[in-house]
Amino acid sequence: MNMENKNYLGTILAGLAIIIFWVFILPIWDRISLLNEAIPERENMLSSTREILKKIDELNTQYNERSSDVARISSVVPNAKSSAELVSTVEAITQQTGLQLVEIITSGSDDQQQEFQTIFIELGLAGNYPSLTAFLELLEKNLRIVDVSEITIAQTSVLGGQASLNFRVKARAYYLNVNN
Repeated sequence: MNMENKNYLGTILAGLAIIIFWVFILPIWDRISLLNEAIPERENMLSSTREILKKIDELNTQYNERSSDVARISSVVPNAKSSAELVSTVEAITQQTGLQLVEIITSGSDDQQQEFQTIFIELGLAGNYPSLTAFLELLEKNLRIVDVSEITIAQTSVLGGQASLNFRVKARAYYLNVNN
């Protein structure tokens, strides 16, 4: 091999090395540089995801600890209109106080846009005044929220020297509007 061929061969090999560097090695180098820059971002995302999962676990733990409170709140303001449950509650309270439940009328509210819906209750009761006050105390202490808006009293015939009273109690009970 003569010197001129050696120079051409060296130039061709150097050019081939430069082409291989530009075509194959430089893109791989750039990709590695980009990936090295992305590693801290991914680590930050991973740590924030771990923090979020930790907070979710803490919230689940708190929810499980307070599930009895959630159930109690649900019974105070139920999710559905339950006239039967309300009637049975009123009947149980009247039996405890010695009042006689003569009549019960229930009706719902017409406004469906409110968050809380109401059930209007009108009770016809017979008994004496201390029984009525005991009835109102038990109704107030009841788990379900009931607002008494009006009480009317009428005296009936005297039985054995003791006056019997007729009471008309108008009240409202609440439930959540789950359609909202």
